[in-house]
Amino acid sequence: MGTDNDGSANEPALRYRFGRVALETHGRRLLVDGRERPMSRRAFDLLLILLRAPRRVHARDALIDALWPGGQIVSDEALTQAVFRVRAVLGADGERIATVRGVGIRLDADVSAETDVDGLPEAIAVTAAATVETRSEPDVPVAHDDVAPVPTPTQTAAPPPGIAPPPPQAKPRRRTAPIAIALAAIVLLAVAIVLMRRHEPAAIDAGYGIAASDVHAAQTDGARLLREAVAHDNGGDRARARALLETLHDSDAATPWPAMLLGLWSIGAGDTVAADQWLARARERAAPLHDPYVNAMLRYIEAERGGNALDIIRYAGAVLDLRPGAWRMHLARAHLKNYQGLRDAALAEVRQIDVRELGNRKLEGALADRASFGDVAGAQAVLDSLPRTTDAAAWEYLAGRIAWSRGDRAAARAAWERASDEAKKNGRSDIGNRAEANAGLAAMLTRDRPGAIAHFERARVGMAEAGWITDEIDLSLLLAQMHALDGRADAAHAEFQRAVAISGRGGDEVLHAQIALVGARLFPAMDFAPGKTPEPAAQALLSARHAQARSDAAAAREDLQTAVRRGALDSVVADEARLLAAELGLPVVPEKPLDPPYPPLSAAAARLFMPEIAEPVRDQTR
Repeated sequence: MGTDNDGSANEPALRYRFGRVALETHGRRLLVDGRERPMSRRAFDLLLILLRAPRRVHARDALIDALWPGGQIVSDEALTQAVFRVRAVLGADGERIATVRGVGIRLDADVSAETDVDGLPEAIAVTAAATVETRSEPDVPVAHDDVAPVPTPTQTAAPPPGIAPPPPQAKPRRRTAPIAIALAAIVLLAVAIVLMRRHEPAAIDAGYGIAASDVHAAQTDGARLLREAVAHDNGGDRARARALLETLHDSDAATPWPAMLLGLWSIGAGDTVAADQWLARARERAAPLHDPYVNAMLRYIEAERGGNALDIIRYAGAVLDLRPGAWRMHLARAHLKNYQGLRDAALAEVRQIDVRELGNRKLEGALADRASFGDVAGAQAVLDSLPRTTDAAAWEYLAGRIAWSRGDRAAARAAWERASDEAKKNGRSDIGNRAEANAGLAAMLTRDRPGAIAHFERARVGMAEAGWITDEIDLSLLLAQMHALDGRADAAHAEFQRAVAISGRGGDEVLHAQIALVGARLFPAMDFAPGKTPEPAAQALLSARHAQARSDAAAAREDLQTAVRRGALDSVVADEARLLAAELGLPVVPEKPLDPPYPPLSAAAARLFMPEIAEPVRDQTR
């Protein structure tokens, strides 16, 4: 008889099989397609529990008690991560591990086992009745009161049915050890498990859903370096994270993750040239892996590069199907649903993201978005539960976002100014830059143009240093309009030309359309074409501006109506459409709240031109 490493000294050495998976209890080995795959102790124990009672639901609480014995306080997310790791190691067969919402975990597979009785292997079927209990139960549809008992890794499963008793010449079975010895063995085993867990590698990043087994690194240090890079980015130090990922990509020719993340981050920064380069490298490395999760994440990043909202939502959903705890995908889907005007759906997405501490800039953003999408009270309650002393810059920034969603622009500006001051003390430049830009927005909309210009200039310097191309363009467009309102034509022209020059390095079609619209409004004599084809609504609005510049009011009105039919009033260019309507003497619809205060912030500057233009129009109609 074999002796399992899980303490089952009297249990036969078993080899469980299903699909392309084989698990050997004697040597604690897992093989997929005949190749041994590394697996953490907890993931192995979880899979063994599922194999001993397939097609039965194991209650989550019971699984937690089995995998974390001794009354440890463990979150439900820890079990979710263990399930992720098992699925990741099993590859395609990992899809057979099903989560039954509100009940537990089930292995949907026909499992067989092989045992060795006096050296003669014998195949046996493992049924739902082969649990820690010896009684037989009928296989009935799953209900909350039909949950399989979960054997801990130190318990011995009952001999599977169908095994013949040993022949007379077989060695006699060991006598059961005295209770005291058995208890001592259990205590020693528990101590060993605790010590081993201290060295068990953590997940790379819960937000992306990356586990160590997903990294596919050629060098042993690859997973650790990737984890550190993502941690730097979560803490707001993307420059350091980029440097580490570039180093890992150059030193490890196998893992696709550095190129994938650098591609994603380049898209967010508006650097499309770098994004395309990194995505090409990522595809080369991902192709031979045939890893469903890696492929799903790559498709999601490619969808972000393409900019199609439906594709982004769809592929983010595919990642969630494989990694239900990947909360970054909920955040991405929330942003796109909000952009589509589906604010309730966006709120439902962000409410699935649990924010328990400060320090992760994306989690902080999710809490701010919760207020923007309609749950101001809920977001405030969460913020009040978090100590300001942990990260004062983040706390004040979130206070500003929540005050903004509450409609208190003065309180929002004050909080963002405090956030900027705190960011300078602890190096959170990511928060400091965004806080400065938002404080400038609040100052601009309360008609404090000098204050707005000061904030925008500081924010632009920080964004340029951080390599955020889209924000640098946006802030230059804001400054151009502020100077135009102050009658400083040369300064306005210089800022606009700066925005045009920067756009040659990147920026999406929305920002390129914004450049064209601001240019046509401030500098109608300038012959400027957008670097990228605008969306249909923005294109019609731009045609209307050009018609107005050549004094063709009829054509301008017709093109404006076309822009409205194409959804201009429900898009980023809404304020440009409202402003042009006022200039042409047409009815002006009410302005909409700028919440969340996302770029391009320069689109909101059109509101400042409205009173000065709309008043003469009203005079002409008296």
